[in-house]
Amino acid sequence: MDEPVSIKLKRLLEHTQLFLASYNNKKQWPTFYPLVCKLAEQYRTLYKQNPSALQAQLMLYKTQYDFATNLVINQCILTTALCVSQNYDDELSELYISASLIEHLCVGAQLNKLSKQIAFTSTESQIWQLRHKLAARVLLTAKQPAHSITQVLAKLSKYKHALVSTPKIMLYDGGTIIVALANILAVNLTCNAANQQINFYKAIGDLYLRTPNLFAQRLLKSLIAHIGPLLPGSRVLYAEQAMIYLATDAEQRHILIKSLKNKIVWYRVKATLNDNAVQWLCADKRILYKVWDTEYVNIKAATPSTQNTLYDLIGLIKLQQEYSFNNINTLLAPHPIVIKSLCQAVKPYNKEHQAAKNLTHSLSMVGYNNAPAIIQRVVFEQLVFAIPHPLHAFLVNRLKCMVDIMRLLVYNNKQYQFEHICLPLYAYAHYLLIHCSTQLSRKTSIAHAPNKSSDTPMCAFFGIESMDSKHLNQQLSALLSDNPWTFALLDAEQVAKNELTEQSKLWVAFKVVAQSVFKPKTALTPWQQQTLKQQLIAQGWDNQADFYDKLQTLALFDSI
Repeated sequence: MDEPVSIKLKRLLEHTQLFLASYNNKKQWPTFYPLVCKLAEQYRTLYKQNPSALQAQLMLYKTQYDFATNLVINQCILTTALCVSQNYDDELSELYISASLIEHLCVGAQLNKLSKQIAFTSTESQIWQLRHKLAARVLLTAKQPAHSITQVLAKLSKYKHALVSTPKIMLYDGGTIIVALANILAVNLTCNAANQQINFYKAIGDLYLRTPNLFAQRLLKSLIAHIGPLLPGSRVLYAEQAMIYLATDAEQRHILIKSLKNKIVWYRVKATLNDNAVQWLCADKRILYKVWDTEYVNIKAATPSTQNTLYDLIGLIKLQQEYSFNNINTLLAPHPIVIKSLCQAVKPYNKEHQAAKNLTHSLSMVGYNNAPAIIQRVVFEQLVFAIPHPLHAFLVNRLKCMVDIMRLLVYNNKQYQFEHICLPLYAYAHYLLIHCSTQLSRKTSIAHAPNKSSDTPMCAFFGIESMDSKHLNQQLSALLSDNPWTFALLDAEQVAKNELTEQSKLWVAFKVVAQSVFKPKTALTPWQQQTLKQQLIAQGWDNQADFYDKLQTLALFDSI
């Protein structure tokens, strides 16, 4: 039997407090990384189970804990809510929650002094300035893969300052922006000795107006849309009585409670309420924990996902199979958006570059032999472009640029169908977004010292230095089993250079061109230069100069 929400919530808050307190015991430092990961998972899963129970903690200052613990709890909940509002995957969410948990690990005493407006000593000021470095150092004592968390911490001070004070500084890391926003809001919300905490909605509104960062503004708007106009745990006035708002049901009835000495009185009302979304001191364990066990306040918004059905659709479409209109119509009928996108995708197949009117018109434009690959490309684009990620704009732009490079590379070769070649590239990008989301970055991770045995892996163009090639092979081979270019791509980065087929060498040449575009200062090796020269000739290019002239007209760039 599943545990009541109250027990899970109480355990989560207690474990957070114990984790922060354990900093004083050096012997426990090596256990911090797995503890942080476990706590982050608990925040995410409990929020998913009952978001109102955790949102309400933003309004309830838990008097059994000090200011520092309340602040960290608030920051973790805000980070979780921001990630949920963006539909980020579990690994990304837990990464950013972990950063929020660890940020103030070493400065609990200083945080408590700040809340009481007590001046720091010179030593405490130095500790405060170095708090993120100290936290990272403590975390890395575990000798575990904590670098993703420490990379967020390394930029956090700069990002928090830039979000509110320095409009000319460009901020590129969306994940660090999330953690910084959560901290700024948590500081404004959490009760302090001077009673200077402010209304939740005012805190968001002030920050929205103050920050020049467009991504941060979008995050704040999404957070408001996710939580709604009333924040659980906030105090409201109804029928001239002070009550506490908990949730709103599917029939738009507000669930309120009134705390009496011996009992909690419940109300379900339809009325216009104005809440006072300011954190208040709460020692009543019934409000902190017990009220969240009822199903009436466990109200989650439905979040239907088409990702799995689209992914299944790709597997159902085979390049080597002959299709009739009825076959394709049966496959695509449940996916009207795919049909709409297909009508746009066939533009290059007619001289006027006009979109098709319907599915029949689309198929008549491209022919039934070409249709499966084009349909798969359309579905892949929908899949990849719809996966939420803090670096989404950059990743989509990088993929589009790479597709354009391959299109140009084989432009003169009429033996190849461009869509067939590019399908593995979309599948590769999809794999990285699903299975390597926390490792993706803006860097192009190509080593200056070339690998003598095999070619640069494609993941390097998405900031990933190494990955599980066996799992990648399994996933791509299963999904695109009848596409020979899939195996050519995998061989191009896993098979010895002297054993590559002509199709694999095309992928090598493609990566050589991509390297010259995205990391031009890294010199090409003689083998890369020779392979590119041979492949340009094989693809129908008279000389490299003509190719590079055409490449410049594509105006490829890295999005910021």
